[in-house]
Amino acid sequence: MSVGTTQRITRHFATVGGRRQVHYRRCGEGSPVILLHQSPASSREYLGLIAEIAALGRTVIAPDTPGNGLSDPLPDRDEPRMEEFASALSEFMTELAIESAPVYGFHTGGVCALALGLLHPERVTVGVTDGYVHLGDLQREEILANYFTPLGCDWSGSHLTWAWARMREQVIFFPWYRKDTASRIEMDLPPPAVLHDWLMELMRAGDAYRKAYRAAFTFDCAQAVRTTRANTVITTTRTDVLNPCMDALPPVPANVLTRRPETDAQSRALTIQTLLAHPSPQPNVANRSAKPMPGRIWADYLQVNGVSIYCRRSTEGEGRPIVMVHPSVESSLSMDRYMQPLIGRRPLLAVDLPGNGESDSGGTEISVETQARMLGQAIRAAGYDEVELFGHQGGGYVAVELACQEPGLVKHVAAPTMAILDDARRQEYIELYAPAIELEEYGAHLIKAWNMLRDQELFEPWYKRTREHIRRDSEPDIAPEVIHRRVMDLFKCIDIYQAVHLAHFTYPVLEKLKQVRCPVLIGSQAADALKGAAPIGGSVTIRPTSDVTELSRSMMDFFEGKDVASAKRQA
Repeated sequence: MSVGTTQRITRHFATVGGRRQVHYRRCGEGSPVILLHQSPASSREYLGLIAEIAALGRTVIAPDTPGNGLSDPLPDRDEPRMEEFASALSEFMTELAIESAPVYGFHTGGVCALALGLLHPERVTVGVTDGYVHLGDLQREEILANYFTPLGCDWSGSHLTWAWARMREQVIFFPWYRKDTASRIEMDLPPPAVLHDWLMELMRAGDAYRKAYRAAFTFDCAQAVRTTRANTVITTTRTDVLNPCMDALPPVPANVLTRRPETDAQSRALTIQTLLAHPSPQPNVANRSAKPMPGRIWADYLQVNGVSIYCRRSTEGEGRPIVMVHPSVESSLSMDRYMQPLIGRRPLLAVDLPGNGESDSGGTEISVETQARMLGQAIRAAGYDEVELFGHQGGGYVAVELACQEPGLVKHVAAPTMAILDDARRQEYIELYAPAIELEEYGAHLIKAWNMLRDQELFEPWYKRTREHIRRDSEPDIAPEVIHRRVMDLFKCIDIYQAVHLAHFTYPVLEKLKQVRCPVLIGSQAADALKGAAPIGGSVTIRPTSDVTELSRSMMDFFEGKDVASAKRQA
C-alpha cells in the first residue's frame, strides 16, 4: 500500500434518480472508503479523518445524509425509516459507480452503516458502527416525544438563540431535554467557535434535521446485529454517551465483531485499521459530474484552481447564459428569486464568490479584482465563453470588474441596484457599516447580526436608527426566512465579512464604468453619480424597484436589445 501526500478535499454533487441531489466531499486516490456523519451535522465534521485516510492510499467519499448539510431530503417522506436512508445510500453508491466499499459511520451514520449492511450486504466489505443505539420501549417513546423539536424562523430571531441553547445543552445533558444529575455528561463545554459550527450545521439542515435523527433512534439495531450477513464491527468508546447501550448487545454471529475502546484516539486508530483491512475490489473511483435537473434550479460545484466553487444553475433554455452575482456578504441563494422566472428562457448560473456561501476560500487576498477573476474562471469551468451579467447590489461591482477584465466574455452588464458612494459616505461606511462580530459564549452574536441585517431594510444607513433615516424607497424585505438566510450567509463568511465590505466600498466603480466596452444597465442613483460621463459602451438607466418581476423583465429586455420599460438612454 502506497502512502500519499496531503491531498485536496474537493466538494461535489451527485444527482440521484433525477429527483434529489447529494452533496459529498472527496479526497485521495485508490479504492473507495465511505464515511457517514452523525446528526445534526454534515461531512464537514470529517475533514481531518478524510485527509488522514486519503493519505493512506484511499479515495474517501463522505456524503451528507439526505436532509443534512447540502443534500436534499428524501422526497415525499415525512418520517422516513433508516432502511430508506440505507437504500438512498446504496443509490448514491450506484450513481458514483461504487459497487462495494468499507463504510464507517458515527452515531446516526453508524446506524445507517448497520442498516446498509443488513439490507445490501453486497455493498459493504465491512461496516463499522461507532455508537451502538439501544433503547427500551419507554425510553424510545420519551425520546420521540421530546428530542426532535421542530425548527422554524421567528421575526425576532429568537429561534437562533433557542437553537444555540439547544446545541449547548446537548453537551451538558443526555438526553438534552432532561435536567437532572443522572443525565449530566462528563465533559468540558466546548468554546463558542465549536458551538457555533454545530449551530450552523443544524441550520443548514433546518427542520429536516429531525428525519435522520428520528430514523436512527427508531431503527431496531439489535435485530440488525443478530441477522446481518455483512462483515460488521460494533464499537462504542467508553466515554461515549451511548456506551451503556453496549451492555444490551444481543449475542452476535461470527461475522460481527464488538469492541469498547478506552479513548477516542484508540477508537480512531482501530477504525482506520479496520477500513484499510477490508478494501473495496475497485482500484479507484471515477469523477462524475452532477446531472441537470429539468424544471428547477440545481446545485453544482465547479473546480477552479484548486478551489471548490458552489453554484446554482439551470441549463435549460437557448441563447447566451445569464450569470447572476450575489450582493456583498450574501450567497447565490439570494438570486433564486431572480432565477425562478427565467428557468427555460436562458441557461442560468449563480455562483457563490470565493469564501462566501458554500464556496471554499480562494486565498487571503480579498478584493473586487480577485472576486471577478475567480468568477470568470468559474464561468469558463461551467462551459461558457460568452455571458450576460446581472450583479445585484454589491455584486454589481464584481460584474463591472469582470467586464473590464474580460471584455470578450461579458456582452452585457446589468447592475441596476448598485450604489455609488461619494467620498464622505464611503468613509462613514468604512468606519461604521460592518462592525466586528465576536462569537459569544451565550450566543448574543446571533441576535446582534439578526437585528443589524434587519435594520438594513428599515434604515439608511442601518446604524442611524432615527426617523430621518427611515427607508421609504420600497417595502422592507424583512420576512423571517429572508433575514435568516442573510444571517446564515454572513456567518458563513464571518472571517472575511469586514474585508469584503471594505473591498466593495473602496472599489473605484466610477473609473471602472468608463472602461466598460459593453452596454450597461444601471439605476438612477448610479446615473446621477456618473454626472453625464457614461460608460464607453453606453448605458441604460432604470428607476429603482423592489418588484422582482419588473426587474427581471427589464433585465431580459436589456439583454435582448429591446427598449427597457420605464428607462431612458444616456448618450
